[in-house]
Amino acid sequence: MGLGTDGAGSTNTLDMFEEIRIAALLQKVIHKKASCIDAFTALNMATKEGAEVLGLQEKIGTLEEGKLADIILIDLSKPHLQPINDIYSDLVYSATGQDVDTTIINGNIIMENRKLIQDDENKIIQECERIKNKYMNKNNL
Repeated sequence: MGLGTDGAGSTNTLDMFEEIRIAALLQKVIHKKASCIDAFTALNMATKEGAEVLGLQEKIGTLEEGKLADIILIDLSKPHLQPINDIYSDLVYSATGQDVDTTIINGNIIMENRKLIQDDENKIIQECERIKNKYMNKNNL
């Protein structure tokens, strides 16, 4: 089983950490067993198994030579991530997208120190608003 988010229909936050956490917690409730899915397995569902579901396991999903390198760096110094006893549990149950400090996509740094490198965040937000308004007005929603 793979985990992912593809738009506001998933959750309005588009926070992959939230999706991982919800999936892990729901399994515990459904199976009435706290140990039915561990944090490592939940993270694996969002990475390696997510790639397998998409049929892209030869290109993405794990960090290996010859694969596309999409990497996030997480600021683990924040109080809500302390103390670190089990890094997998900390990531699944405590981290959020707001903890991502740096994003590297296919080897290119896209965000560093929580600042976009190549794009203007304000322009992106304005363009999203313009497109939303165009379609909202067009469809009288």
